[in-house]
Amino acid sequence: MSQDYEECLQQLFCVRCEDVGLDCNCINYGISEERVIYNTILHMLEYHAIKPEEMTACMKLKILEYIRTLHSPLPSSPSSYNSHF
Repeated sequence: MSQDYEECLQQLFCVRCEDVGLDCNCINYGISEERVIYNTILHMLEYHAIKPEEMTACMKLKILEYIRTLHSPLPSSPSSYNSHF
């Protein structure tokens, strides 16, 4: 799934696949907790062949438990990002 610059700037929440109990270093991002849940379920289906109905209750709870808010300030434009180097 590709994203443009504006979409990347809006990514405020994330959850790591590893936190859900999978041996995977993927981090699923989204602009809301609901979007992170959707993206994580989609990733689990596409890359781990785990259908939503096959997910354990423990996996579902871990997704909710480990959703994080990104705290680092994001650049307002590509040019402001480049000025930090």
